[in-house]
Amino acid sequence: MTQQKRVMLISGIISAILGLLAGFLGGRLAAPPAATTPAVMRAGDFQLVDREGRQRGRWGVDPHGVARLALFGSNAAAPLVSLAADPQGGAHLELGDANRQKAVEIKTELKGARQVALYHEGHLRLNLEVQPNGEPAVNLYDRGSRLITLGLTRRGDPRLVFAGEGQKTALELMGGKTGDRSLTLHEKNGTPRLVLGLKDDKKAALGLFDRRGKTRVALMDEPSLIFLKSGKLVKVLP
Repeated sequence: MTQQKRVMLISGIISAILGLLAGFLGGRLAAPPAATTPAVMRAGDFQLVDREGRQRGRWGVDPHGVARLALFGSNAAAPLVSLAADPQGGAHLELGDANRQKAVEIKTELKGARQVALYHEGHLRLNLEVQPNGEPAVNLYDRGSRLITLGLTRRGDPRLVFAGEGQKTALELMGGKTGDRSLTLHEKNGTPRLVLGLKDDKKAALGLFDRRGKTRVALMDEPSLIFLKSGKLVKVLP
């Protein structure tokens, strides 16, 4: 090979190497490519299965537009965890136990009501709630009936209620920030029959009512004893 040809060959090799290096360095020094947008998956129903092919979870939207997430145990026919959100803005979380019975329930409603319920062997035993007007309460249940309610009024006054048959009020205790106190006894149907009260921490009063809830006798510490019939004054004793 002549010297001229060797020079041309070496020059071509050097040019190729320089071109390769330039391309490599250019790629390293260039700005990184823009991040790609993650793919979006759209579906109306997702199912989660274990290695044996058993359904362990499900996520979807039912025909009423409620989005639901359900998680199952390995041998559970009913979900152990159920979470739902309805189109109106309410939410519902329910936890089950090993016996496929409801154990805990949490609810929120569009109008502002909040509830937390605890169950034993599928029966409601304790309920915590906040009404839309802001009044909180603790309710105790037995055999499906509410027997005791402890709560606060909108003004922040404590209130304790014992219920009887049909969840009708049987006894009610009230206390007020202004010093008002009262104890009310109710008939079986919920009608008040006797009230013992204290006004402004000073004036005591006792009221007796007929079966229609109208005052029959009022005793106050002024002192005065007042007798009424059908809501009309009959006699007053000093």
